[in-house]
Amino acid sequence: MSRRPANHPSHTTRIKAEFNSSPDSIESVYSHPDLTAIVEIIENKFYFATVVPGKREPKNKSNIHLFCTDDQLVYNNFYNDFGPLSIACVYKYFLGVDQLLRDPALRNTKIVHYTSINPEKRANAAYLFAAYGVLRLKRSPSEVYKLMIAKELPQLKPFQDASLGPSYYTIQLNDCLGGLAKAAALGLFNLEDFDLKEYEKYRQMKHGDLNWIVPQKFLAFLGPDTDNASNSHYPEKYLNYFMKNNVEVVIRLNRKTYESFRFTNAGIIHYDMFFPDGTVPPKKIVKQFFNVAENTRGAIAIHCKAGLGRTGTLIAAYIIKHYGMTAREAIAWLRICRPGSVIGHQQTWLEQMEGSLLRDGCEYRLKHHGDADLIEHPKFGIYSISAKLDRKKFRSVLGRETSSRPGSEKVPTERSSTRSTPRSARCSSARESTRSRTQTKEKTKSSSPEKEFKTQGDKLNEAKMRRPKIDTTSFTISTRQTARSLLMASNIIKSSNRR
Repeated sequence: MSRRPANHPSHTTRIKAEFNSSPDSIESVYSHPDLTAIVEIIENKFYFATVVPGKREPKNKSNIHLFCTDDQLVYNNFYNDFGPLSIACVYKYFLGVDQLLRDPALRNTKIVHYTSINPEKRANAAYLFAAYGVLRLKRSPSEVYKLMIAKELPQLKPFQDASLGPSYYTIQLNDCLGGLAKAAALGLFNLEDFDLKEYEKYRQMKHGDLNWIVPQKFLAFLGPDTDNASNSHYPEKYLNYFMKNNVEVVIRLNRKTYESFRFTNAGIIHYDMFFPDGTVPPKKIVKQFFNVAENTRGAIAIHCKAGLGRTGTLIAAYIIKHYGMTAREAIAWLRICRPGSVIGHQQTWLEQMEGSLLRDGCEYRLKHHGDADLIEHPKFGIYSISAKLDRKKFRSVLGRETSSRPGSEKVPTERSSTRSTPRSARCSSARESTRSRTQTKEKTKSSSPEKEFKTQGDKLNEAKMRRPKIDTTSFTISTRQTARSLLMASNIIKSSNRR
């Protein structure tokens, strides 16, 4: 990437001076009559640009390949929120750009990702382009961010939270880049080992509306409900997925909308940590949450009403403490994994708690690992294909070893649903497991004051149901490629890094 010297008045001027020996390159991109606010990220090869006002699309030129993601990689909003785009969109974008960079037919062609002057579309397009610079080209988040906000470029619109109506709670592009960079460095995700189909299936309401945030640790999901009038699912809907993914604990943050025995009878520990919808967790809840999270070896599935506000807030607090992200980086990562997470003044609370959480994290690591800077990395990232193969291999080997023993019974490949229920001291409402499964839904719902009026979570769930289904197959640059195609642009990328 070309870096502008701190004392240089104009990035564009510097670029022109650099290419005086090659006038064609200047004419082909920087002098294009329909493009403005041009940013170069791979020298003389890959650019980001905005279409000039009054133009819908730039004119084609023989030595320029133009592409746009504005109407293909789209954010599915709740209210006035518009981004950042999800990890699935980032994955598709990388595949598409990698395919363009390795295409022999485009070897001597400049590639330009252009966007409209619409501030929201431009912000998301810039986010994708900048993320490529950070994750694939290995530039620092600060370096890429400075390039994207050079003084001669139009300002990028901040990303707003999912509050109803206008909101002052925003995050910037640099927060998103910082969150992505740290998540990648810590092993929270790996786009070369990412199951797009799994992500896109389970993010849908009909399949459970759930998202992994931290691999093998935190899964955020829609609050189950046994009321037939609810848009939510019965708890049993989630059992198969939870068993396959080693979920040991479910934490409920909203009022009771189902009996906990529906999870405990399947061997999953259940905790109630209620605090009101739209609020921040009191100290008692934060302490209880960290105690459970830090002493659970398996995965933890967390929900409130919509699985966004309260759920996202507690997970973000854990990420700040144990992974060293800033509050805004943690919020950005949450929203990239599960759009709409952390709402309203929950962001302010996290920002106020940031310093103490970071200090607590250092003390925790010093106490338990002897090194305040030692952060454990998960073996696999979220939605890892390799993790699935690893689990299948383990179950297969275990099954063969067990069956080879004389008189041995076949060991189930998944945790049995007849596992004994944990002791009541470890499980909230454990006594419910002895009650009859035929308890009426009406009795369950009658004890829920939240049903007397619509809470923030209710409104968010209604917004989920109203949102149009986005066609995820419309981005055609490279959506048919497998994860292996991420490796095929390495020659161009290594060459760019050497410069």
